[in-house]
Amino acid sequence: MKGEQVMIKAVIFDIDGTLYDYHENDIIAMQSLCKFVKDKLNIDEELFLKIYDEAKTIVKTRLTEGSGQHSRMLFCQTALELMNKNPFLYATDMYEAYWGEFLKHMKLYDGALEFLQNLKAQNIKTAVCTDMTAHIQYRKIQQLGIADLIDAIVTSEETGLEKPSPAMFELALKKLNVKAKEAAYFGDSLERDVKGAENCGLKPFWFIDSRKVDDSEGVGYTRVKSYRDVKF
Repeated sequence: MKGEQVMIKAVIFDIDGTLYDYHENDIIAMQSLCKFVKDKLNIDEELFLKIYDEAKTIVKTRLTEGSGQHSRMLFCQTALELMNKNPFLYATDMYEAYWGEFLKHMKLYDGALEFLQNLKAQNIKTAVCTDMTAHIQYRKIQQLGIADLIDAIVTSEETGLEKPSPAMFELALKKLNVKAKEAAYFGDSLERDVKGAENCGLKPFWFIDSRKVDDSEGVGYTRVKSYRDVKF
């Protein structure tokens, strides 16, 4: 990226798909949820997945902005309503069937822990900036074992808006007490994370891990396949 060289005083991270592999864990967690529904409600996986997808569509259509559109509790509640089942009897257990298994299998991307530890050693502030609900993101950070390495958190639940809204990045900068030009941002979404951060004046890094990305995508942005390759 072009521009003056400024000392980085803070690094802000997206969480899902940036610090760990979200999709891998989602597959495992959905298998757990489907097993729960099969065992407790006698509904096979194929049918439940169709109902669950419909429930997600209903929630996301109703809530066009904010963290609520990602709520697994709302997905479970709505799916139960579609199945004419009392949500008070099953929703919380379905929620835990998903997230309990999800959290159990989480692990940081290779090099992420060492990168965070190095930032701490250099007195570089850190934050996470995420579109998900606060409660589950706290559980993820704790499960990943990096709570003592993160200084602040911003969720769309507290801003009422999602990335790439400037409100997300600006609040993170405010909490860290740094200027935009003094902060770097790591995220896996080109549009929401990378371009959103750049539009607010942060130095963006596009975390792609092992994903295949077309050479024509994100031209001019720094791509990161491993945190071991990043130095500050």
